Amino acid sequence: MDSLSHLVRMLSPAGRVDLHCHLAGVWAAEHPLAPPGHVPYHVILGGKLRLRIGQRTQVFEAGDVLVFPQGVSHSLESVELNEHDSPPDDSSQRHFNGVVTEIRVDGPGRPMDMLCGMFVMRETGGSLLRSLPDVVHIRSSERPALRALISMMQSESVDPKPGGGAVIDELSTALFTLLLRHLMAEKQLNGNVLALLADARMCRAVEAVLSRPAHPWTVGALAEQAHLSRATFARRFAELGGMPPLEWVTTVRMELAARLLVREGMAANQVAERCGYASEAAFGRVFKKHYHSGPGAYRRNMLQAQTGLNQPSI
Repeated sequence: MDSLSHLVRMLSPAGRVDLHCHLAGVWAAEHPLAPPGHVPYHVILGGKLRLRIGQRTQVFEAGDVLVFPQGVSHSLESVELNEHDSPPDDSSQRHFNGVVTEIRVDGPGRPMDMLCGMFVMRETGGSLLRSLPDVVHIRSSERPALRALISMMQSESVDPKPGGGAVIDELSTALFTLLLRHLMAEKQLNGNVLALLADARMCRAVEAVLSRPAHPWTVGALAEQAHLSRATFARRFAELGGMPPLEWVTTVRMELAARLLVREGMAANQVAERCGYASEAAFGRVFKKHYHSGPGAYRRNMLQAQTGLNQPSI
């Protein structure tokens, strides 16, 4: 199995499509910062829109796929909206068609047609996305496999059939894999674990850590996985991955810990054991250094922040 397939199988990203939007006239929609491990995406099927991230704006059109690896807050708006105008009031009509929620805004001009969804990463997914840009833009017109996949997603969302929900979720997960393939093909990934995956030797060490994050890894043990000397491995890992090997191992463990605390509701001592720490106290010190709060406080804050996240918005 190739390294990308291996990684995707281990991460088991859960893709989903929440909305099918038909937006005409003047409209705007705000997207707040997504929680860790949640990656929003938009697939433009027809028309144009303006993306705004902070003070930066850019217009995209049919065939464009926009993915937000860091879950950065952003807004989408019609190209007819004047930059100095206030956002219009929400006049959208919503209808769940059995597969996705359809959102419609009536108005003059050609409507913008778009699918909106989310990739939810497994425990170690955040380390994969670190150092990626705020938004990744892919033109489906230049990639036949991606274009065919999007066509199937559109068909399943427009004309619901039995099993359509399962089909469209699986298709969106396949979209995630094609995204990673695109990023690896670009070969401009230094400072990210994907750059390590693109290296035939370094990917063996990455796969070993993702498979067994609680193992007592040392630089020497990781170098053995890559069949390199300790010094060569450490230098190469830092050059490609953007951080020392054991710092990345700690990052993987902390992301696993965060998910076990919040998603699984595990006690701190159980999480410490799952993440390879000999004592709860040692685990707590590393966790607080990484997240700037203890495990209990982190769990409470994240559960509060996630309230209402399952209510889809444009």
